[in-house]
Amino acid sequence: MSFSSGVKEELYRHISPARHCQLAELAALLHFNGSIGVGTTGTFLQIHAENALVVRKCFTLLQKTFNISTETRVQQENQQTGYFCRIDDPELIRRILQGIKFLDQTGSPTSGEESLQDGLRCPVSRLLIRNSCCQRAFLRGAFLAAGSMSNPGKGYHLEIVCSTMERAEQIQSIMKEFELDARIVTRKKNQVVYLKEGSQIVDFLGVVEAGIALMNLENIR
Repeated sequence: MSFSSGVKEELYRHISPARHCQLAELAALLHFNGSIGVGTTGTFLQIHAENALVVRKCFTLLQKTFNISTETRVQQENQQTGYFCRIDDPELIRRILQGIKFLDQTGSPTSGEESLQDGLRCPVSRLLIRNSCCQRAFLRGAFLAAGSMSNPGKGYHLEIVCSTMERAEQIQSIMKEFELDARIVTRKKNQVVYLKEGSQIVDFLGVVEAGIALMNLENIR
C-alpha cells in the first residue's frame, strides 16, 4: 500500500461525531464525485468513484445523517473498475441536497444556477463550512475524493485536483484558514491545489485528523 493510500484508508475510517461535520464531509464527496441525472424512472443522485473508499464513506455518511440505505455496486468500464452509490427516490434526494445546502428550502440551487447539475459543480455553501470543525471535515472529504500525496521517502508533495478554478480557490481558502500555504497550478483541464513543504503536509494531516499518517510522516522526516 502506498503512503497516499494509507492516508485515505485512515480518513475513510474517521467518522466525525457531530452531524454538521458529517454533512460537511458528505458535501465534499458529492462536490467531487456526485452527479444528478435523469433515467427511465426519473431523477437520480449518483456517486461514482474509482476508489471504493469514497463510495463506502458516502454510504456510511448517508446512513448516519439521513438514515438512508443506498444501493452500492461495482461496474467494469473500459477495463477500469468503477464504484457506484445511487439514490432514485426524489424526496430523499431533496432531503440530502437541502441538508448539504445545495438546495434552499424552495428547492432551488443555492449557487444561483438554473440546474441541479450545475449547482453540484459550484463551490459548496459557506454556511455548511463556517465552523473550524466542519472545515476540517470538508478537507478530509476533499482529499479522500480527489487528493494524493507522493511517497515522503522520495519527496514532499500533496495535492487535490479540482475541475474548476472556483473549487480550487475554495479549497485554497479553507487551507489558508489553517495557515497552510496552498498554491494552485493548472494541469491540462484541471486546477490543482498543492502543498510542497514537508512541515505543511504534516500540518495538513493534523488538520484532517490523520494522526497515524502524521506520525509516520514525522518518523520519515
